[in-house]
Amino acid sequence: MSIAVLAPVPIAGNHERMTDADISARRQRRPQAERSADTRAKLVEAAITCLNRSGYSATTVSTVAEEAGVSRGAITHQFPAKTDLMVAVVEAVFLDDSAMYNQSVEEMDPVEWLLALPETMWRVMSRPSGIAVMEILLASRSDSDLAEKLSKAQSQIDTRAHKWSGERIRAAGIEPHPEGEAIHELYVAAVRGLALEAVVTRNTANVHRSLAVLSTLMRRLYPDLDRKT
Repeated sequence: MSIAVLAPVPIAGNHERMTDADISARRQRRPQAERSADTRAKLVEAAITCLNRSGYSATTVSTVAEEAGVSRGAITHQFPAKTDLMVAVVEAVFLDDSAMYNQSVEEMDPVEWLLALPETMWRVMSRPSGIAVMEILLASRSDSDLAEKLSKAQSQIDTRAHKWSGERIRAAGIEPHPEGEAIHELYVAAVRGLALEAVVTRNTANVHRSLAVLSTLMRRLYPDLDRKT
């Protein structure tokens, strides 16, 4: 989320600081699209905080508005319904997660990256934003409006994620497994399940043992990995 910081600026012709009225006028001259984007980002971040802290049912338009420090009218202007905000959360988290994965790609060679993938997925998906997404996904079981809106967004996310996963495997000099998409979904489900269990039991003691098993499974699914290490 970007936050505009306006430092005092000398007024032309003298060395007096800008008045409060000058600063207010300058803020109002910011492009409407920029102000709107900042508000949306603030609301998405507030929704993540509420979802992670209190769960889906307790996360209402009012609680998100209060967390974000905006009026209820401001939130409904950006998101007419709670479900619209929830879909925006899922989309924003996907973009943020993608940035984290891309950073991890830059830090490791492709083979090392594949073997470390379960641990990387854990770091990404066990964050508050990952828990927030799980809350939304679980809620869609009993909320038909949310399920319908989420379906299109999730389909687009899955398509992009599957393509990217295949690119990472090819970068390691290996052809993707014939069931590559199913393998990708299995890993996502496994790590997401570990994150959910950790939230419920408040215990992560055995998580990394399970992640190590997933890494071993990666070697069995792609035997060429051992020959490249």
